Amino acid sequence: MQSALSKPIAITFCTIILLCILTFFVLDKPSDHKAYDEVIATMSMKKAQRFFNEHSNSRYTDILVNEITEWCNQEKTEECYRIVLDTIPKDHLKYKDLSSYYDKHFKVNK
Repeated sequence: MQSALSKPIAITFCTIILLCILTFFVLDKPSDHKAYDEVIATMSMKKAQRFFNEHSNSRYTDILVNEITEWCNQEKTEECYRIVLDTIPKDHLKYKDLSSYYDKHFKVNK
């Protein structure tokens, strides 16, 4: 026969275990992953630039460049491309393509 306290204790114990697991997965992210999440959440170019400077060899660099350039490809404005070219690393593979696109579509008209 179970006591009246055994069920609440079991639920409390399970809750504590779940919180520990969630804490491990949520709080134990590498610093570059946390920085990437923050940039994407705010789509801040200053934060993106800081990310590229602080985490230059991060596996999230390509992902972030793709996110930023996709956003710009949807906007299709000169200002957007200028900001993106000022933000992403000059040595990134996409920089040359974006720079060529910018020169072809916006600089020719000036």
